[in-house]
Amino acid sequence: MIYKFRMISGEEKAFLRDYEIDSNQTFFDFHKLIQSNLNFDSNQLASFFLADEEWNKGLELTLLDMENEGGPAAIPMDSVKIKEILKEKKERLLYVYDIFNDNLLFIELMDVFPPDCKKKYPICSASVGEAPVQLGIQNSSTDSTFSENDIDEIFDEYNSEDIEFGSEGFDGDDE
Repeated sequence: MIYKFRMISGEEKAFLRDYEIDSNQTFFDFHKLIQSNLNFDSNQLASFFLADEEWNKGLELTLLDMENEGGPAAIPMDSVKIKEILKEKKERLLYVYDIFNDNLLFIELMDVFPPDCKKKYPICSASVGEAPVQLGIQNSSTDSTFSENDIDEIFDEYNSEDIEFGSEGFDGDDE
C-alpha cells in the first residue's frame, strides 16, 4: 500500500509537502526523501517521533543505533518499515531536522491507497512554499510558537477541497 503524508511547518504557514511512499519502505527511506526534497544537509542528525493528538513526542526513530545497558533508547529508522508503526489515517509524526534547536516539521498520514503502476515511489506529490532553514537560530520576526490548535487549523485549511497544489513529481534517484 502507498501511504500519503502531509508535512507542514510550525515556522512557515505557507509551507506544505505531500509525500507518497510505499508502506514497505523504512523510515530511513522516508528521511532520505525529505532530506533530498528539502535540500537539507544529510550529514546532520534527524529523528522521527510518533506524536499523539496534541503533537506530544512519543517513541523516537533515530538515524543512529542508540542502545544503552537497559536496551534501545530509540529505534534505528533503517530497521523499521513504515507499516510496522503506522496503521491508520490521521496518525502523526514529528520530524526533527535540527536536533540542537529542536526545529521540527509536523507530519500526518492523510491517506492509504494501492500503488499507481505509472508512478515510481517515493515521490513528493505536492509542494507549496519554501522549506524552512535547516540549521541556525530561529528568526525573531517569525512566530514559531504555534499551539497544537494552530497546527490542526493549518492541516484543516490545506484539506479544503478548493485548494490546488502545484504538483511536481519527485524521485529521489534524480539527484
